[in-house]
Amino acid sequence: MKLWLKVSLCAVVMVTLSTTACSLLLLLRSGQRNLNLAIDNALANQQIRAASWQSAMQTRIDESYGETAARSLAKYLMGQLGDSSTALLCGTDVIYNTTTVSPEEYLPVTAEAQQYIIEDIGDKTMLIVGSAATVNETRYRIYTIKDITHVFTGIRELAYSFAAISLCVILAAGAVTVFITRALLKPIATLKENTALIANGVYGNRVTIAERDEIGELGEDFNRMAEAVETHIQELRDEAERRTMFMSALTHELKTPMTGIKGNAQTLLATKLTEEERENALYAIDAACTRVERLSQKLMQLIMLRQSGNMPLSPVPAAMLIADVKAACAEQLRIRGLTLKTANDMGLVMMERDLLADLFINLIDNAGKASRRGDIIELNAHGGIISVTDHGIGIAESELDKLTQPFYMVDKSRTRKAGGAGLGLALCDEIAHLHGARLIINSTPGIGTTVSVVFDAEGAQYEKANQ
Repeated sequence: MKLWLKVSLCAVVMVTLSTTACSLLLLLRSGQRNLNLAIDNALANQQIRAASWQSAMQTRIDESYGETAARSLAKYLMGQLGDSSTALLCGTDVIYNTTTVSPEEYLPVTAEAQQYIIEDIGDKTMLIVGSAATVNETRYRIYTIKDITHVFTGIRELAYSFAAISLCVILAAGAVTVFITRALLKPIATLKENTALIANGVYGNRVTIAERDEIGELGEDFNRMAEAVETHIQELRDEAERRTMFMSALTHELKTPMTGIKGNAQTLLATKLTEEERENALYAIDAACTRVERLSQKLMQLIMLRQSGNMPLSPVPAAMLIADVKAACAEQLRIRGLTLKTANDMGLVMMERDLLADLFINLIDNAGKASRRGDIIELNAHGGIISVTDHGIGIAESELDKLTQPFYMVDKSRTRKAGGAGLGLALCDEIAHLHGARLIINSTPGIGTTVSVVFDAEGAQYEKANQ
């Protein structure tokens, strides 16, 4: 059953119960009031009639009256004071009765006080009121019989009126409830539809709910959830794509040296070679094996970095880091005919010293590959940023976003000739993330490249030297 239908049925039931209860209460109170009024009128008339008759009898009768004369006088006076609803009895004798009822059968009067009873006689409801009167030691019983059928008829008519009014109220309340409920639950239907879309893989839809109530808040929460789901799904897709690209690139990178090894091995086995040719083949095999070894080391390092997630960091002076990097790169820079220029105004940096030094050694190695003999490479630490700048060939802007992808190479022939596998910047990016930093690359073709490691100032990842 739909929620709107459940709510509507509950509302209709509540309205029905409340309307019925109120109607019954009003009906009972109205009927009881009319009945009490009829009884009170009958009792009052009975009291007046009995008192008047008794007074008249005591005034007119004397001791000379015999029993027959007394009954005649009693009948006469009752005829004068009574009406069509009056009866007079003495003992078992009916002296006067203008009704069609024998009241003694329904209400035997045994006391002086007035008594009454309500009885259904035939198709009518009768109110019988009786009282006793004593005249000259003779006990009489006076009755008034009143038809009160109209009181109960009125109650029934009132009940029918209440029923009709209640039915109209219930129908109107039901219609209004259905309309309001469906209007209130319409945003929930919208949420349901969009939830179904998300379940079917459509993550871009958002709901618009104008109400500023709990349902509106639910809509906002739904949009935030949908945004989070879409972001997460996109991240999973990106990660899957990166893994696919990684495996494809890895296969390609391994295929090239393995092909060289296999080809040279087959040459050694199948061909008679001179000593020089034999040595050249062995050197080629050794170079290919070295490349595979270097590639496997980089891959293991990259995998371990990604699996580590986080690592303990210690405060280390930036000057010590720069000194480590400078010492490690000195020989390679000398061979290439390059100069390393350093500058530093940073104090302590939260780091894993060896790992962060490896990052900048990689960056300086890449800068050296892009530089010309006699160029200057700059290593600067300033304002929470440690950067490596070269003045070499530069990189096109369209290539910058791809540089941290594993195995991506701007100039594959030049990179392979230099012994690279396209993993250096990917490793640098992972190391930067482990230090709560970002790797930013800026480059202009023909002018040079700057790779910056930007530390988080708010996270107190570094401090200035003068602090």
